[in-house]
Amino acid sequence: MSTTDITHARLTRRNWMLLSASSLAGCGGGAGVAALPGTGGTGIYVQGSIAGFGSVIINSIKFDDSQATILMNGGTVSSANLRLGMVAAVQGERGADASQGIARSIEVWSLAQGLVASVQGSGFEVAGMKVLTNPATACEGLGYVGQLSAGMRVVVWGLQTGADGLGWTATRVAVAADAQVVSTGTLTRIGSRSYLNGLLLTGALANDMADATLVRVQGTLSPTQESLQVSGFKLHSPWLATQPQGESEIEGVVARVLSATRFMMGGIEVDAAGARLSPAGARIAVGARIEVEGFWQGAVLKAVEVEVGDEQGLREASIEAAIEQFTSLSSFILRGQRCDASGAVLVGSGSLYDVRLGAKVKLQGSVEGDLLRVRTLELLT
Repeated sequence: MSTTDITHARLTRRNWMLLSASSLAGCGGGAGVAALPGTGGTGIYVQGSIAGFGSVIINSIKFDDSQATILMNGGTVSSANLRLGMVAAVQGERGADASQGIARSIEVWSLAQGLVASVQGSGFEVAGMKVLTNPATACEGLGYVGQLSAGMRVVVWGLQTGADGLGWTATRVAVAADAQVVSTGTLTRIGSRSYLNGLLLTGALANDMADATLVRVQGTLSPTQESLQVSGFKLHSPWLATQPQGESEIEGVVARVLSATRFMMGGIEVDAAGARLSPAGARIAVGARIEVEGFWQGAVLKAVEVEVGDEQGLREASIEAAIEQFTSLSSFILRGQRCDASGAVLVGSGSLYDVRLGAKVKLQGSVEGDLLRVRTLELLT
């Protein structure tokens, strides 16, 4: 895999956050970003965890979502329902600036819902699924993922870590009052019966899914919790069939290294021959969280650039919005996110005393469980 210098400017999540912070501090203003070849109104498909708002930020691209159709678990919602760490798929257009885009549609699907069966080490089991967590996992209803315990009802968003559909990493975990059970994985048919993550699937829809397909199934658990009566299902990654051509940027986890230039990112095969590696010298290793920019060649993603994430970069977030609830500088909410700006550096005009209910602010910081620890704060007019 090539480790040559990047020959076009593309803002990675980490670099976007660093540049954002430097512009807030008054340095580097006016520096331009070169457009990717073919950018400026060209179609793009992006899938990854949400890292910010103002417009929705996914894989370092800031998408104007004002005209987008937004679906969450199949139902139409407003942009205000989106949260940090949710995995979203965006179909839209890239702007002339490589860090900008216009979203035409945004889809968000939880990958698991139900009662936590057990918690072990850095993971837990829900709806038959084994789900890993890490310090970058955002939370809602929990101070941090270490507070998860058996019997809690949760909703999980995340990324596929195993090519076989058995491994997942949570990017967001929310405590839920009540919901149908959702389980995602590879379906297995044995004779006339269908199984998913150890659950026997029942009901008329159970026979409508093909063997060995990666599916998201929702339904009702039996009293014994051994079977799931199916009320609905969908292919987990239908875009592989509907979006085989054109530019794509996909966030995922390396599941298997096939050769020096090929690897599996979840269930996606990536051809990285000649791809730029960011940062230079980084290694593509199993378990690494990455973003791949490239084009589809059949069912293979031909990489132009591969960015290997680091823990700090994955925790970075930026929000531009009006404060919805305000208790103090160390406890306020915007875009549904709890924030602590008690240690923040104020940039621009105004005073921290002006941070109050209704004030429009631009924040940059790190996600720590259910909290955004704010480093820089700018008051907007």
